[in-house]
Amino acid sequence: MRDEFTGMLPGAIEKFEALLDAVPGTVVTRGFSGAGGEDDLRTWGVVCDLANPDMGALAAEAEKLGISVLDDGSFAYTNGLTIDDFKTYRVNGSLELMPDEEVL
Repeated sequence: MRDEFTGMLPGAIEKFEALLDAVPGTVVTRGFSGAGGEDDLRTWGVVCDLANPDMGALAAEAEKLGISVLDDGSFAYTNGLTIDDFKTYRVNGSLELMPDEEVL
């Protein structure tokens, strides 16, 4: 695993590694950061910043892999989950929303 991905969820790392393999010349310019607060997907370990001489090709390949390009230019893989899903603390490392635990 790349050092830049330390702190990110394994499901997101897998997608970003696939993207880096698919688009040569791509580099990670910023990885995980817990500094964004609860309303920032970066805090939840599913966002990184990437750079490539052909950002259009990078964005197109990202879309094929289900990776979104955010308004700030960051790339996020959420497996269709929302920020509210992450706030439940029930998202596992594979980016699946686990069911509520039943109180006994």
